[in-house]
Amino acid sequence: LIILCQPLLDVMGTGVTGPDANAYATSFLLIRALAAPAVLSISAATGILRGYLDTKTSLYVLAAANIVNFGLDVILILGADLGPTGAAIATTSAEWLSALAFFGVLAGKLPSADG
Repeated sequence: LIILCQPLLDVMGTGVTGPDANAYATSFLLIRALAAPAVLSISAATGILRGYLDTKTSLYVLAAANIVNFGLDVILILGADLGPTGAAIATTSAEWLSALAFFGVLAGKLPSADG
């Protein structure tokens, strides 16, 4: 994603919308690309927990991640006036925290919803 950032954004038409939109989109994509390993880990962890018939833990971890994301969105977008870059930072941070929580549950360091 990082190497192909501008060609991908050109295909999506951000070059047509003006330099400001292209700058926002570039920043957003580059920050969100950092979350790719976390997204893959979250997907794998929810699958593992589903295999153990534990869907509650995934629900709680992902609900907490959404609350963190919302809180960081408010702080970074409205409070720090970072716009789309703040949204990308908030979402990427929440996803990494979620991935770490899942790693903790799967490693037995954090309790699952079923105990």
